Amino acid sequence: MARFTEGDRSKIDRTTERWERACLLGDESLVFDGRHDVWTQKNVEDLYERFNGNQLAGNTAGGRFVTKWEEQLSGASDDVKLLGAEVLLVHFLFVDSVTRRGKFNVLTRSLEGTGIDLPTDAVAVQAMSQGIGHPGIGFNTRRDVQVAYLIDFVRRLKVLSDLERRAVLAAESALREFADDTDWPIREMRHVMLHLLRPEYYERISSGTHKREIAHAFSGLLPEGISDDVDEQLWAIRQELEKYIPGGNTRRGTVDFYYEPLRGVWESSGGATAGGVGDLEALEWKKQIVLYGPPGTSKTWQAEALAKAVIRRAALTQWGPQRYFSNAAAVETAMDTNIFRLQLHPGFGYEQFIRGLRLEGDVTRYQTGFLPWVVDKLEHQQQPGGLDALPGVLILDEINRTNLTEMLGEAFSLLERDQRGKQRELPGFDAGQEPDVLVIPENLYVIGTMNEIDQSVETLDFALRRRFLWRECPFERETLLSIVADRWDRDVKRHSYDDAAEQLEQFADRAQALNRAIEESDELGRQYQVGHTYFADIAFFLGPWVRARKNKPSKGTYLWTSNGAVQPALDDLWSRSLEPLLAQYLAGSDAQTEELKAFKRTFLSRD
Repeated sequence: MARFTEGDRSKIDRTTERWERACLLGDESLVFDGRHDVWTQKNVEDLYERFNGNQLAGNTAGGRFVTKWEEQLSGASDDVKLLGAEVLLVHFLFVDSVTRRGKFNVLTRSLEGTGIDLPTDAVAVQAMSQGIGHPGIGFNTRRDVQVAYLIDFVRRLKVLSDLERRAVLAAESALREFADDTDWPIREMRHVMLHLLRPEYYERISSGTHKREIAHAFSGLLPEGISDDVDEQLWAIRQELEKYIPGGNTRRGTVDFYYEPLRGVWESSGGATAGGVGDLEALEWKKQIVLYGPPGTSKTWQAEALAKAVIRRAALTQWGPQRYFSNAAAVETAMDTNIFRLQLHPGFGYEQFIRGLRLEGDVTRYQTGFLPWVVDKLEHQQQPGGLDALPGVLILDEINRTNLTEMLGEAFSLLERDQRGKQRELPGFDAGQEPDVLVIPENLYVIGTMNEIDQSVETLDFALRRRFLWRECPFERETLLSIVADRWDRDVKRHSYDDAAEQLEQFADRAQALNRAIEESDELGRQYQVGHTYFADIAFFLGPWVRARKNKPSKGTYLWTSNGAVQPALDDLWSRSLEPLLAQYLAGSDAQTEELKAFKRTFLSRD
């Protein structure tokens, strides 16, 4: 079954069951017993007109979802505002990447001015403490689209007769068809809602791209004649996987695509828009990809993860599921032996990469470089038990720190898809020897990383650019919060992440505001934005400060005091990390002092 059971989701499931029975099939409140006039067709139409029919763009009404939402619901009746709060509650049910306090704050702000207080003993309210999965960055950054889709779904359902509504909700295929029959963009909320309503059938996957990548990675398990519908394919794949790993791959013995060894087979490093092409799909097609962006945006880590996914997916496809799952050690070994890494620098060129003259005793001879060595290693690899050879991945870290066109030499043209496997004679050879040849095999993939700050993507050779696909790795607010949450138990330890969650949300807003100011600066620009890993050091700076205190900070004041003064950890992050970095970027600028002051105000101000 698809239902995820690693964490307690009992209140989520009870809330969803009530939502279907009392709200979608009836008109009752999701939170309050005895209120039968909330999810009415009239109220839903009103909410639709106020929100879907009045989408606010950009910085209008404060620029954030919650401030726009308040503006859009201004003047609405108490019942419509309660409906809005309950819609947001459904929207948050799946999410484990937003704290209970963060969810609850959004709901209560939706009810300001109504005199309605959410009952903390209601199951639906308590469900805010649970979660099923991380719905992805797009779910949080485009909450307006997600909520609009949900409201539209309810509105379309409410115009149907009771019998028609029951028919839609009763069958997986009918529910899916109805969910897709909309003019609103189909994004993460569609997949979340299907899982909430039918968790036994629909996976706990919020990304259409992830669904497609999983179906592609495990396509060898699909029976003949299966439809093109990705949800049906995932259902069929799950049935087969449960045969190969009957004990499951989670602590509670279920099969889940986000746990190893399944996750590593399909997962791309990211970068896809909702339903768009993932990095792994792009790399398999083009053979080369470059991850570029500001420093500190996890490009090298993402390149490593993508390289491992290439190896795992190839092993599953070429070996078959039975041999793949029974040769886990061989897969791990291949990820060590078949991934090759080069840290490029100005002293690295053609002689080191392709071939160069070197002195051997008193004789100067041609010697092959790194790329031919990689090709030879792949050609002579040996897998246990006669298993097929696996592909190789070459990671070129910081490709713009050398003259890449010169370094590639003859490999420049051989990187083309239709040139793979062809031989190219290399100029110059030793007396009595045949010319060396260079071949780039079909099963060698290349991943480059590039800090835009060192050299803009636009300045690279256009012919070189054509041989790669490119994916920007920008600063991401939600990634920053995820990294801080991951580091919290290691670096801060003493107190719960939830205690600081509200101010950490504000901290992420300030990081985003700082990068916006850097992008708009006449002295700097987008390529000088600060990556999320720089900001994530806040967890380290909080550690010593928290341990030195007898009591935990009052009311979650970890970063700012109650009157807005900056706490020591935040001041340390600015003065020891961010300010020196920005000062270096602004070195030589007549406006350095003024720019740094403005950046400091932007980042440290709580508002």
